[in-house]
Amino acid sequence: MKESFKKVKTEHTILSEFLPFLTKLEQEPGIQRMIPGRIARQQKGSSALRFSISTQTPTGRKAKMSKGATSQELFIITEKTSGIDKSDLEQLWTTFTSTQ
Repeated sequence: MKESFKKVKTEHTILSEFLPFLTKLEQEPGIQRMIPGRIARQQKGSSALRFSISTQTPTGRKAKMSKGATSQELFIITEKTSGIDKSDLEQLWTTFTSTQ
């Protein structure tokens, strides 16, 4: 099934486990765009899902989505006045994982 996004630029494949989370993030009014990077794969690691915000960029935030040893960067472009910060994104992830 192909996911249909309005705010996600799908130049690269997206880790399938994170598709529902990106759909939820897309509904946030302060997020203008999300750009996933390339997927880095390794053969070891656990299967736990992780989402971490690494740095702030001039246009928003850089995050990392991981499942075990496979990871993918996600660039989140936000409105300057939106007030979406690291703690807001972490709270969205916590809420999302608690409902799964």
